[in-house]
Amino acid sequence: DMKMDLYLRVAPELYLKQLVIGGLDRVFEIGRNFRNEGLDPTHNPEFTSCEFYQAYADYNDLMETTEVLLSGMVYNITGTYRIPYQTQEGKVVTVDFTPPFRRIPMIPSLESFTGVKFPTDWDSDNARIEMERLCRRFNISCGEPRTAARL
Repeated sequence: DMKMDLYLRVAPELYLKQLVIGGLDRVFEIGRNFRNEGLDPTHNPEFTSCEFYQAYADYNDLMETTEVLLSGMVYNITGTYRIPYQTQEGKVVTVDFTPPFRRIPMIPSLESFTGVKFPTDWDSDNARIEMERLCRRFNISCGEPRTAARL
């Protein structure tokens, strides 16, 4: 027994956001995270993550930063942007990290896949009812709260 208190963080998010609020324009951390949840062959509650925050950045800035980070890391480690990946079924597929990554708009892509026009007034009861119907149709489970936007 080391006779010392140890504290595990669930996520660095709050600490990093406090630094941004305190005046640092950009912050990041690569570190270990520990979650109090189950373990199985496909899920490890202990993992390494990279979280970053940037003042005044929008989602386009974050997508670009993520793209540069991922593609650069893959290329510097392997010497190529295209790497083999073995699925759980044993099939080997090639994952291509060549920038620029394809940007896929969520709602139009879902509409194209489902063949259904999605509601535009997400606050309406009709939107929630329609999304409930679509979830049942495509066998998609969703926990509470079952709002239209969440569904």
